[in-house]
Amino acid sequence: MLFNTFVSSVGDLARCVNAPSLEEVLLEPMLLARQGKLSDNRVQELAFEAVRLGLRPVLVWDVLMPERIMRSVCERLMQWDLSLFGAIRVCDPGAAEWLRIHFPQMPLQLIVETGNHNLESLQGWCEIFSGCLERLVLSIELPEEKLVEYCQKLPVHCELLGVGQILLFYSPRSLLVEQRFEDEADSLFLEATAAFADSPHRHLPTLETAHGTFMFLDKDQFILDRLDALRAQGLHTVRLDLRHLSRDGDVALEIDRICRQILSDPAELRLTWLRETRAPFFKANRTTALFPRMKSKLSEYRDDSNLAEVITGETGKYVVFYASRSFEVALIKSIMLPTGEEIEFPQGVIFRNLDGESIDTFESEQILVTNWIKKAVPGSLLLGN
Repeated sequence: MLFNTFVSSVGDLARCVNAPSLEEVLLEPMLLARQGKLSDNRVQELAFEAVRLGLRPVLVWDVLMPERIMRSVCERLMQWDLSLFGAIRVCDPGAAEWLRIHFPQMPLQLIVETGNHNLESLQGWCEIFSGCLERLVLSIELPEEKLVEYCQKLPVHCELLGVGQILLFYSPRSLLVEQRFEDEADSLFLEATAAFADSPHRHLPTLETAHGTFMFLDKDQFILDRLDALRAQGLHTVRLDLRHLSRDGDVALEIDRICRQILSDPAELRLTWLRETRAPFFKANRTTALFPRMKSKLSEYRDDSNLAEVITGETGKYVVFYASRSFEVALIKSIMLPTGEEIEFPQGVIFRNLDGESIDTFESEQILVTNWIKKAVPGSLLLGN
C-alpha cells in the first residue's frame, strides 16, 4: 500500500522524497483543479522537479466544465508537455474521453467519490476506459466491508482518502464574494467559516475559488489507524490531504513525519492530530436508516383496495379525484390521509364527471369531482371494501 499527497512547492517535494511509501504527488493547476492555486508554468516546473527527485507527478483535473470553456482549456492543454506527468486524474467522464482520444498513452485516474458507489457502475467505468484507466478514486461514504469487496473485484487499483477534510457541500457558484468579501471580489482563494442559526458556535470551514464554493465538516476524516484489512485485501493508495493545514505556500507540511508515524504508530497519530477526527462511514453507512421513516404511510394501501387518489381541491368548494381503477359508489368505504389517519367517507357526497354530470360508476383513469370533503388533501386515497 502506497501514499500520495498534494504538493505546491519545492519544499513539499523535498519532504515527500523523505516520506516512506510515498511515491506519487498530486499537482493542482488553477486552470483545471477546483482548489488549484498553481499557474500553468509552475505546475510543469514542479512536475519536472518531481521527476528529477524520483517522484511520480499526477495532474489533477477535477473541474466540471461547460463545453465552451472545456474547448478553450483543451486548446491550452495541447500546448503543455503532458509527458512530464505519470498520470492525469479526472472527475468528468467527458474530460477522460478527451484525454483517451488525444493522449491514449496517458494513464487515467478516475475520481468516483460522488455517486458511482455500486460495484456495477464502477465496473462499467473500467470497461469504458479499459486500456488507459489505472485507478479509481473511491468515496469515503463506502463502508469498510464494501471497500474490501471492491478492492478484490475491480480490475484496476483503488485509492481512498486516509486523512483530510470531509466535503459537505459544493457549488460551482460564487457564494462568498458578494455576501462577505466585496472588497476582495478579484481574489481566487477565499477562506471563511459558516454557522447555522441553530448552531451558532459550530464553525464550518468554507472556501471559495475561481471554480466554486466548498463547505467542509469541522472534523477531519481519519482512518489511518484502521487500514489493516484494506491493506491485506489490496488497497493500492491512501491519500493524505493536508491542504487545509497549509502554511506559507506549502501544503504537505510534515508529510515525512506523518508517513513514518502511520507505519509505526497510527493510533498515536490520531491522538496528536491538529483537528478532531472522525470516520463517519467506515464501519457502516447509516444514511439510509431513516428511509423507512420517510416512506409514505400510504404505500401499503396502494393495492386493490385503492379506488382513487385526491389530486387537488379548494377548501369549502370541491375535491378532485383520479380513479385508479373501475369501481362503483357502493364500494367506497373510507379515505386514508397522507398522515396515516383513516376517516369515514361522508354521506351525501355527489361525484360528477368533467361535464358536470352526476355519476355513480367510474372508469379507470377518470377524473372525478365532488363537493368539499373535510381533510381530503392531495395525496389522500379513496379506499374500498
